[in-house]
Amino acid sequence: MEIYLPPKTISKSLVLRDPQQYGVKRKKCLIIYPGDIASEFLKEPGLTNFYTVDCWDGTAKTDFATTLSSAKYDVVLLDPSSNITLDKSQLKFINDLRVKQVSVYNLASFHENFTKRIPLAHFKSWLINSDMFFVSSRQAFLIQKRFIDMLMSLILAPFALFLVLLAIVGIKCTSKGPAFFIQNRVGMKGRTFKIFKLRTMYHTPESTNNSHTVVNDVRITPIGRILRKTKIDELPQLYNILCGHMSLIGPRPEKEEIVAKLVDDAPYYNLRHSIRPGVTGWAQVNYPTATPEHNMQKLEYDLFYVKNASLILDFKILIQTVRVVFTMNSL
Repeated sequence: MEIYLPPKTISKSLVLRDPQQYGVKRKKCLIIYPGDIASEFLKEPGLTNFYTVDCWDGTAKTDFATTLSSAKYDVVLLDPSSNITLDKSQLKFINDLRVKQVSVYNLASFHENFTKRIPLAHFKSWLINSDMFFVSSRQAFLIQKRFIDMLMSLILAPFALFLVLLAIVGIKCTSKGPAFFIQNRVGMKGRTFKIFKLRTMYHTPESTNNSHTVVNDVRITPIGRILRKTKIDELPQLYNILCGHMSLIGPRPEKEEIVAKLVDDAPYYNLRHSIRPGVTGWAQVNYPTATPEHNMQKLEYDLFYVKNASLILDFKILIQTVRVVFTMNSL
């Protein structure tokens, strides 16, 4: 079996293009004892462009030692979902590879780093038993993040207030109803809070208008479409940040009934609530055109953020958010 994987130095936008025009040299990888994670990994789009990958499951004509020594592999991947324990001789060969500067990775981690999301298939094997979401070990980061949220909110407040006032005038002049949209959402630790947004749809009682937003939704007003594309409708959430309900960066908060359904479908959905929800997030910049039907795909990006949250990643998300806003590449 042979497929190709892109090296880390290649931009995600280049994955589906011809690697030869970028002078990329294909590298050889070997997956030892492929399991469920390997099966999911091999389905990733764009993998056939860069790395050559062989799989060894113990049924090959050549034994373990011969396989590793007969080919010059650049990367060796160990699949934790195979539930096969390597014996002492196999461990020795693996460690000898490390001595020879061959990269040896856990396939689940390699898969995550390649896609910049956590595939939900991982939860069926090793991830649910991992300590990767032990958030209390990151208290210093959470304190720094909260300080930056407060500082940035206060700095942005005058500019945001000006835009919000202009938007309110536009909303009131073009459609009937309140200027603000207020709704209960689920936040950190599963606590409910009221989120504030500028109204972008024609006003109807929420009890009669409880469906998701869809592409080209006819309920969105002309000015509401502009507010959504430019994210101006989200600016009132600076108040939520100052109140401690939200952060600038984090998973987007959902309604209680949606959370209840998604938790029932995916028990690990609640892991999103181990950190403050955000005005923008990793899912929003990687999948800006996602609709509610893509909640499970967005969840993979949200879990990646919860696991890997850092000030550097937050800065990267902010930069990408600016790109999304200026290109108006969102729903």
